[in-house]
Amino acid sequence: MELQYRMLGTDGKEYGPATLSELQRWIQQGRLDPQTQIWRTDQPAWRPAADFDELIWAQTPQPAIADIPLVSEVEFALEKRAISGASWFYWIAGLTAINTISLLSGGEWSFIVGLGITQVFDVLGREMGSVGMAVAAALDVVVIGIFALFGFFSRKHHAWAFITGMVLYTLDAGISLLGQDWLGLGFHGFALFCIFGGYKASRELKQIRAEKLGG
Repeated sequence: MELQYRMLGTDGKEYGPATLSELQRWIQQGRLDPQTQIWRTDQPAWRPAADFDELIWAQTPQPAIADIPLVSEVEFALEKRAISGASWFYWIAGLTAINTISLLSGGEWSFIVGLGITQVFDVLGREMGSVGMAVAAALDVVVIGIFALFGFFSRKHHAWAFITGMVLYTLDAGISLLGQDWLGLGFHGFALFCIFGGYKASRELKQIRAEKLGG
């Protein structure tokens, strides 16, 4: 014969008889807790529900304080600087794309913070006609995509993305130097300064996190 249970509610009323499955459902509904008085048909007296091994209590594990990652103000500031520096690659890629559209559509203006190499492609492409413009556009897309990827990976704190991007942008600054575009050269320098600041912050942040994990 299946055992039956009775429960003494918080309102002082007695509920039951109930089967084990019904009692388990009451636990899920929050109608009883381990301190609730339960009587089972094979027991001589009322006992706390916690004494009945057949009852399953839903427990939500609480993370230990040591398991909760704590982000310090220093880490937050470094993260912000790293993201800011890495975002310059997105700016370079985006403004270069606008420059490409402008030059290939016959415009004569461009953003000075964009890439010089794509402007060279565009000027040569315009001189070669429609085929040359198509080739220039394809090369521009590749270069723009590469710098966008630098932005994506550097925001994830990949050092190689910062370093490779800075090296290529430094080489691109040589085009401004050869063309005596001092304003463009100055903006290249400013962008490189900001990107390097992001790289430095990213490296410091990774070191702090490594020490916390190792400690």
